Amino acid sequence: MTDKKLVLKAEKESKATMPVFIDTEQHQKLLALKAETGIPLRRLVEKFIEYGLDNVVIEGGD
Repeated sequence: MTDKKLVLKAEKESKATMPVFIDTEQHQKLLALKAETGIPLRRLVEKFIEYGLDNVVIEGGD
């Protein structure tokens, strides 16, 4: 696995959003990260999605 880190920096929120549903366990972890960093929950989720999309490896395929 890669040793890249996701670096978070405070930013202003954008105006448009779309709903996404996540498991309660991940939601609690994100809330803890929000409390630690002060970064809005929506922005944290965006950062993790961006990171995942930029670093995804697709294996196999039928």
